[in-house]
Amino acid sequence: METENANRYRDVSAARRHARRPLTRRRFIVEAAALGFSGSLYGQTTTPAEPLQPDSAALRRVKREGSTLYIYNWEDYFHPDTIPEFEQLYRTKVVYDAYPGNEHMLAKLQTGGVSYDVIFPTHSFIPILVAQNLLSPLRRHYLPNRANIMPRFLDTHFDPGNKYSLPYTWGMTAIGYNSKYVKEDPNLGSWALIFDSGPQRYSGKIGFTDEREEVIAAALKYKGFSANTHKESELREAGKILVNIKPHLKAFYPGTDEKKAFITEDIVVGHSWNGEVVKAGEKNNAVKWSLPKEGGTGWYDAMVIGRQAPHKFTAHAFMNFLMRPDIAAKNSAAVGYATPNQTALQTIVAPEIAANPAVYPTAKDMKKIEFLATIPDHILPVYSDIWTRLLS
Repeated sequence: METENANRYRDVSAARRHARRPLTRRRFIVEAAALGFSGSLYGQTTTPAEPLQPDSAALRRVKREGSTLYIYNWEDYFHPDTIPEFEQLYRTKVVYDAYPGNEHMLAKLQTGGVSYDVIFPTHSFIPILVAQNLLSPLRRHYLPNRANIMPRFLDTHFDPGNKYSLPYTWGMTAIGYNSKYVKEDPNLGSWALIFDSGPQRYSGKIGFTDEREEVIAAALKYKGFSANTHKESELREAGKILVNIKPHLKAFYPGTDEKKAFITEDIVVGHSWNGEVVKAGEKNNAVKWSLPKEGGTGWYDAMVIGRQAPHKFTAHAFMNFLMRPDIAAKNSAAVGYATPNQTALQTIVAPEIAANPAVYPTAKDMKKIEFLATIPDHILPVYSDIWTRLLS
């Protein structure tokens, strides 16, 4: 496993050296700072930009491409009706493959063995995919529903002009917990719930995601450091904290597996994505979300088209379909994450979801969220070393 991870991260490092405009922390945080609820953010309501039914010309194009679409996405990341509805509208067949994390997705694309049409990477991986020539430029005229997207999610530094990507969902990474076990813990509301109380109270019942940057960021935030620090001393200190907590962990959970562990109470405290905690809470109402006082990290997942995609027109049609307000609202409700679709949020998203700070953080909470940047080359070996020690 150590050799595989080392090779994978060397590939990532090589890609970063060729990225022309890597995402910087300052620019990203400035762009993300207004993502809490405010009138200035959402502006005027827009309307769907195309008819709900595809025209005959579009159907002919889909048929000429083979009436098939290959999707590479996270597990359980659509409403159950989304794909069947698209298949019916466009008279096509969707083949869905799932990956548990961004590094797994990247490694699969690097092999070149499978040509996916639509892929859903997290924002900080866009420059890497572009640098490795793994993406196809978008054709904007095929994406009229782009008009429904919040301006704050467009023309970001990692993809100027949205040449390669458009946003699908956005969310946070912080703490999930089971209130039956931790409700009287004095460290509730802090990362100390994991790093201080964890070894004494919850040993063997603690979970983490298996996303390297997110895991290291949790320890950095606990120490009061930036999640995007470039200081090796701070990263090494975070690494020591993680090594100390490791004997008390149940597991590093890929993809949606941590949600299942919360539901079954295999874990009672976890470093987790907010949507997984929200969905776990629907099955086990003792599971709650917490954004610690020290802050958490933020992200959003994008829609991109693979460089060798065999069905590029159908891929654009699917992306445009996902940006319909009704589809965006339905998917957001199903997956537990916020939608960047302005029209959907203004006109369709249920008020109880829009008012839930575990899905849509308040403006006050947004000030505590630091969006992850692409790791610079000069500190990438430090990240790799810390992660290798944790996995070994």
